[in-house]
Order: sequence, then C-alpha cells, then structure tokens
Amino acid sequence: GTATAGYSGTATAGYSGTATAGHYGTATAGDLGTATAGYSGTATAGEKGEIRIKFWDKKAERYRTAQGYIGEDGIEPNVAYKLNEKNEFVRA
Repeated sequence: GTATAGYSGTATAGYSGTATAGHYGTATAGDLGTATAGYSGTATAGEKGEIRIKFWDKKAERYRTAQGYIGEDGIEPNVAYKLNEKNEFVRA
C-alpha cells in the first residue's frame, strides 16, 4: 500500500509499501518498503527496505535527500532513524 502524510504527520505502509511524510513527520514501511520523511523527520523500514530523509544543504542552498538501505552500513530493520548534524543516519 501507499500512505502519505503532510507536515508533522505519520504515514505507515505495510509489506513492500511506500510511506511518505512531510517535514518533521514520521514514515514507516514494512519489509521491502520505502519510507521517506521530510526535513527533520524520522524513517523506519523492514527487512530489505529503504529509508530516505530530506535535509538542507547550506552550501548549495537547496534540499537534498539522505538515502539508506536496511541491512547495509549498520542500518537495522524496524528501527527509527533520523539525521544527525552531519546528515548521517542515527537511531531516533
């Protein structure tokens, strides 16, 4: 399924789903799913999923998106992540 939420909202989608939340929102997707959150948001996905969080690139003066893959680079399934000050994924 697909779930979309606006500013500060919560979007949850199941297996192989897509969850998208706006700035300061929370996006959660199941196994093989994709969770995308806006600026200062959190993202969670199940096994073999993807997480994406938007951040502001001061130097380029534009938004960019950090992308992570569950099971790679220490990113675990079913764990909420946010970005730190270096725009790296950390547990929320």
